[in-house]
Amino acid sequence: MDRKNLFLGLACIAGAMALFFSSKPAAHAPVATTTTANAPVAPAATAPTTAPAVKASNDIPLAAAQKTVLENKHLRATFTSRGGAIEKVELLQQPADLTRKSTIVFNAGNADAAMALAVVNRATNQLEPVYSDFKLVESSARSVSYEGLLPDGSKVTRTFTLAEEKEGVEPHSIRFYTKVTPATPGAIPARVWFSTGCWQHSQGDTIHQFLSVLADTGDELSHVNISVFKDSNGFLGLGAHKAEKEHPIVAAGKPFNWVSSGNHFFASIIRVEATQRGNRAELLARPVKFNETDLGIQAFAYWEGVPAADLSVTTEGDFFVGPKEYARVSALPDGQVAVLQFSKILGFISFSAICKLLLACLGGVHALLEWTGSWSWGWAIVLLTILIKLITWPLTAAQQRSAKKMQQFAGPMKEIREKYKDNSEKLNKEMMKLYQEHKINPFAGCLPIFIQIPIFFGLYTAFQTTVELRLMPFLWIHDLASPDTLFHIAGFGFNLLPILMGITMWLSMRMTPMPSADDTQKIIMYTMAFLFPVICYALPAALSLYMTLQNLLQMLQIAITKDATVVAEVASAKKKKSKG
Repeated sequence: MDRKNLFLGLACIAGAMALFFSSKPAAHAPVATTTTANAPVAPAATAPTTAPAVKASNDIPLAAAQKTVLENKHLRATFTSRGGAIEKVELLQQPADLTRKSTIVFNAGNADAAMALAVVNRATNQLEPVYSDFKLVESSARSVSYEGLLPDGSKVTRTFTLAEEKEGVEPHSIRFYTKVTPATPGAIPARVWFSTGCWQHSQGDTIHQFLSVLADTGDELSHVNISVFKDSNGFLGLGAHKAEKEHPIVAAGKPFNWVSSGNHFFASIIRVEATQRGNRAELLARPVKFNETDLGIQAFAYWEGVPAADLSVTTEGDFFVGPKEYARVSALPDGQVAVLQFSKILGFISFSAICKLLLACLGGVHALLEWTGSWSWGWAIVLLTILIKLITWPLTAAQQRSAKKMQQFAGPMKEIREKYKDNSEKLNKEMMKLYQEHKINPFAGCLPIFIQIPIFFGLYTAFQTTVELRLMPFLWIHDLASPDTLFHIAGFGFNLLPILMGITMWLSMRMTPMPSADDTQKIIMYTMAFLFPVICYALPAALSLYMTLQNLLQMLQIAITKDATVVAEVASAKKKKSKG
């Protein structure tokens, strides 16, 4: 048996099994959270000892608050005088589902407003949002301003401005300005925290694995998953934990560049200007209960700030609310592209670099095909697949030539193996001699696999969170970001593309030359043709489309080159007289 091919087959099956289990993680599996300080501190510990005691808040009811609506072509933001914050944001260019009768609404169902201010209540040592009545002092077509008081009497001025609709300006960005001035001269104002708001889980994220809070310092990305707020028995008791009520993270010395809350396809990001971050930042991630079963996640983030001469603290920045499109978020400052949150294979193998490269290529190809209309993203995947095949064509051709050449020398190789089966050192020496004499490269067959494996894993990872493909049709596919379910049988969806992928993979393997292949190798290869469709069955149709096209192109290449001759001299292994 050709051990190289056997090991490659076993490695592919192991990788396939790893994908199968990693693509369906346990709903309550804990996610490791990193911090940029030795130990997180509770919000109560962060309240300055010199700050005056915080009084009980004088909240106003939701219904009693004055609402102001601002909008551009992409956002419709509803501002509220209840704390001078953002009650909700409608994404006007993002349909909620295939019916396209409604749009995605950020922060829907959350009692806490986005960009709401919060302070530590000294009586309870709890962080509490400020929902007193803020006065609307100015309103225009693009901006709104409020004035109000914190429980300690500090004066707050807040202004929100929607981005202009012009080239070079991100239309999903809301500029914010918040100034906190002490109630009495020389006093230290209360520390204020800003809410990221929250998202409900997307339709495709049935186990809510993409609901999370992220915080970036530039050197480290901290991640809090929704699972930390749910009880878990772990795996055989390993990793078992009780649900947390809130999860703190501290960044000392180097504050957060930005903090975000997001789901499968969308994110809200608070980015504070670098000159106003100070030397310390903190966040407190909290669950948001929508109903008895569904949770969301939001964060309250605090930046130390730089006090002015009157000890007032000003915080300015941008609040992004929109889709996690690669071209869009990669253009945002301070590395906000990290909100794409590419999952890691087996929890630690990252393909983020190749994911970004593939998405950049896909976006570039799509820009050339926008004229094709609603099927443009499907055609972009087709063209990208063809381009990848053209790049790997010479390597695959070399693999086929090597396989044919090794088939011609199958007899001599078998003789050598039989003759030196009890002497592995001599066996390897004679095999290498045969390879050298007839210019056979036994590793030529590995090159296409080494190229295709990172591409497959990169697309596998990227397509799970590619919002550009969301609700995009192609052929019979209604949504490239979801399985191509044609109908249901007893509640089980019939997805055609993974089945076609399995059939074309099997046919491709049948056509591919396999030197000295025995039954064990064939079983391994055909098992892969069964496993991969199973793995991809519930994944986005875009991945199955790519794999099916790759298999068809592979079959085309084999058919074109099957009659190509390999010039080689078939020589029998010379029999050497044994000594003694």
